[in-house]
Amino acid sequence: MNAPHPLGFPTLTLRGGGWILLAFVAITCGFLAWAMSGVFTGDRPTGSGNDPAAYGFTLDPLHADRGVLVGSGSPRDFLPSLDAPAVMRGADMLRWNEEHRTRYVVSNDRVAGVVVNGEARAYPLDVLNAHEVINDTLGGVPIAVSYSPLTDSLVVFDRRIDGAERTFHVSGLLYNSNLVMYDRTAGTDGSATPSASTAGASLWSQLGMRAIAGPAAAHDAQLIPLPDANITSWRMWTAVWPDTTVIMGDPAQANRYKEFSYARYYLSPRVDYPVSGLVAALREPTSAAIAMAEAAKGDPRSRKTAVIEVRQGDARAVYSLAELATRADKSGRVAIDVGGRNFEATVQPSPLAAIVRATDGKPALVIPQLWFAHEAKW
Repeated sequence: MNAPHPLGFPTLTLRGGGWILLAFVAITCGFLAWAMSGVFTGDRPTGSGNDPAAYGFTLDPLHADRGVLVGSGSPRDFLPSLDAPAVMRGADMLRWNEEHRTRYVVSNDRVAGVVVNGEARAYPLDVLNAHEVINDTLGGVPIAVSYSPLTDSLVVFDRRIDGAERTFHVSGLLYNSNLVMYDRTAGTDGSATPSASTAGASLWSQLGMRAIAGPAAAHDAQLIPLPDANITSWRMWTAVWPDTTVIMGDPAQANRYKEFSYARYYLSPRVDYPVSGLVAALREPTSAAIAMAEAAKGDPRSRKTAVIEVRQGDARAVYSLAELATRADKSGRVAIDVGGRNFEATVQPSPLAAIVRATDGKPALVIPQLWFAHEAKW
């Protein structure tokens, strides 16, 4: 109870509720100390706003159109890469979900399915949304699985470049509204977390598949995409690759996995960042069924139509998933020819997804992305 004040006003004591005020003051001071600590230690996140120069990277030489290279507004490493993730057998996922009373990966969830040297692994897009880059080793090859939600694009590549194994991380920059990564030589400090320093780092365009700034850009270094990487559903992936493994996310990022969603973005014609040669704005279909009905009338493509680019040597062909779904037989398969080589796409109408494989059994190079990204000038 509050003690009486000599003038008749109540006096706040600890037992009378003063502890609440003291706790509030302590929490506020602690928050301010945390916020200010970076000013003195240099640990504050680097980069904000639209100016690429604010992100702490060397932009000389710069092999990119400065008009479409911008800051995302989120600082460097705001989305931390996931390095050497834990994995489990895909066949154990149903039991794992039941035991943990969760839905980590279920039938219709979209995954990035990757095969290297006959070893298959799935990377849930709910996890990739929150990391965008996963540094892993598959089939004995150090790989980077890069996913850019704004362009719904997947590129998987060997992390060994110019004789050095590297790890890749999220720069906070965008080029044509697409992921820009930066590199570090793997194992330089034994840490899985990128250091504050970007000395010697280069910037890499995911869909441009090349270095666009820094030392690697000086000699036009390229990213070589690996084949047999598709965006598909968990159900489709496990049907084709029943022995697949699946990566497990970082428990510390569990809330982010639930919060990050681009579902509404894909149904809107809006593109928030500059893109060279941006295709005309059209109404986006609000469901896979509507997209397929429009494709059946002649395959009109809007900005965010989901497409796959199939490559064979110098030959490239692009197909919308809705178009392939209308052409598929009752088993969901459709034959396609690129550069004189035969491929077969297995298509699922809901959610729209496809797995492309070469009929000769050899690897097939496929780049999933949105139509506006495919049409951009890289």
